[in-house]
This record gives sequence, C-alpha cells and structure tokens, in this order.
Amino acid sequence: MMDEKITMLAPESTRQVLRACVKVLNAPLPTGWSLRERDEVPLGSKHVDAIVQLTDPTGTTIDLIVEAKRIVERRDLARIRDLLDDTIRELGGEAKGLVAARYLSPRVRADLERLGLAYVDATGNMRIAIDRPAIFLSDRATDRDPWRGPGRPRSSLKGEPAARVGRTLIDYRGPFSISDLLELSGASTGATYRVRDYLTEEGLLERLPDSTYQAPDWQKLLREWAADYTLPPVTTQAFIAPRGIESLRARAASTDSFRYAMTGSLAAEEWAPYAPTRLARIYVEDITAAATCLDLRPTDIGQNVLLVEPKNPRSIVFENTWTARDGVVLAAPSQVAVDLLNGPGRNPAEGEALIAWMAANEEAWRK
Repeated sequence: MMDEKITMLAPESTRQVLRACVKVLNAPLPTGWSLRERDEVPLGSKHVDAIVQLTDPTGTTIDLIVEAKRIVERRDLARIRDLLDDTIRELGGEAKGLVAARYLSPRVRADLERLGLAYVDATGNMRIAIDRPAIFLSDRATDRDPWRGPGRPRSSLKGEPAARVGRTLIDYRGPFSISDLLELSGASTGATYRVRDYLTEEGLLERLPDSTYQAPDWQKLLREWAADYTLPPVTTQAFIAPRGIESLRARAASTDSFRYAMTGSLAAEEWAPYAPTRLARIYVEDITAAATCLDLRPTDIGQNVLLVEPKNPRSIVFENTWTARDGVVLAAPSQVAVDLLNGPGRNPAEGEALIAWMAANEEAWRK
C-alpha cells in the first residue's frame, strides 16, 4: 500500500489533494464508520476548502473543517490554526480542524499535533484524535517528500555556517539587514542567504516592513538548532585534574597562555546551578598546550576533564564568550545550552534550566 501511495502522481491542485487525502482517511476506518465530503462550502463570513463529515456506527457525527494546500510550511501554521478556529466558532464549536496537504514534513506534523489540529497528507501520514465520536487514527507513512524534485537539498541548521547565522540571530536582538548578518556571523554570502531562506520558510525568521529580519522566538530557534546540531570537526581527549575541578578553574582563571571556553555543566553553573559538576568540558585551541597549563593527566578511565579542540581555530564555539565571576572564560550561553541539550544523562535537564534563566535575563546576555 505504501508503494502505491508514494509512486502515484503528485496531487497538483487543492482538489486533487482533497481527493487523495479523503481516500487515505477512508482506508483505515473501522467497520461501520463512514466519511461524507462536501467541498467548497461557504460558512457565513468564512470559506473553507471542504467539510468532511465523520459518522460512527451509532450515527454520531462530527464535521472536520478542512484546510487543504499543496504545500504547508511551518510559517503557515499559526494562520491556518486561526482560520480554522474562527470557522469552528461560527459552527458552534462542535467541529474539528483538519489540515490536508500533498506532504507534511515531520516538523510540521509535530507542530500540528501541538496545536491540536488533525492532519492527513497524500502519502498516508495522518493523525486524528476525536473524543466524540471516539476515534484515533495515526500513521507515519514516510518522512521524506516523494515528490520533491531535483536540485539543492533542503537546508537545515546543521554545520558551521548555519550555526553562525543561527547563533547571531539568538545572541543579538536585531533587527538585521543581510549585511548585518554577514558581518556579525562571519558566514559566507551564499550560506547566509540559504539559512535565511530556510529559517523564513520554517517560520523561525520574519521579514519586517523595512526589509530587515528578526527571529520572533529565539527559544524556538535555539531548540531547532539543538535538534539539528552536530559538533564541528573536533579532536577530543580525556584527562584527570588531580586536584579537582575547582583547582582546574583557578588555574584557568589565572592564565591567558591559551584560548579556551568552558561549556556544559561547568559553564551552566554560572547562570543556573543545577548539580555539582562531575565532568569539565572545555573547548580549547590546542589540547597539548591546555593540558600542560592546566596540569592535566591523560587517562582512559575516571576522567573528570574533556578537552575539545575544533579543527577550525575560528570555530563558532569561541564566539561571544563570557567571563565568569571567578575569571574563567565560558562559551556563550546559547552555545552552552545547545551543548547541554545534546548531552548525556542529566545534561538536557540542565539545558532546560539554563534556557529558563536566559528567558528571564535576556538583558544580561543578548546584545
């Protein structure tokens, strides 16, 4: 069945999307349930693409108010939700919103679920949860658009250039012209434009009337970056600080002989103390020089220090560093938060605590 869905011709019109999605919805319905479609139905001041009436074996019905589109981007979702909510209110609040599309990406589907909207696409992805009549339909057919044409692959926030642009939009309040983004991020012109287009498409960046740009929700952007994040090419080595982490901090604070930036739990305790730090994670420009200066001992077991040396000495991890109260150099809060969200054990919880501090203290860290 999946092969049939994915090899069929792409629905090219709203009408074709509707037909394909109704067919998808009909297939898994339990015995005795039915769907009856009425398309292009005017409702007072609203005009919807379709109403699909779902009926259970007892005759209980609910109207699904359908917003059908060939392509649904994340930036469209707030408008679609408001449109469907307004229409449902005109119907007395008894209907349910349903988004139908040719294909819905995993992130769009996750956002639709958070917004409480049912969805279906022509490939077979669907989720409908209704209390009365009680029914739950869910299927994950594919996480790739089978009809996406050739050309440049879809962008993401992976990689150093995207990290540079993303970090700039998080660390600075803006608004930004393209030249501002180029100067502050240090990313190439091509990469900056690609990331701009991707973030705009995903609803993470908005264009203002004066043609400048601003991230409307830095927390959402940070979490999206964290979801895509991979460390740039690095060399890592584990060590023991024989006199403990506090002694390590004191040594680091008293030297300027090598470049470094502390991250992870060790850095987060400056802003949002969570639990005693068991492992010091430090970005360094030169592992050998740092280990010598900090009096560290290489080890394969029982380590309490991890030195991380980016291959690129201009790595984003050294940008917008912060000097702690005791004088040690910390990575930027946004970098520390992303590192924690991608870390093991309690690290993600520490990351959430740090983000909460960042939200309450924007004036302290955003420029």
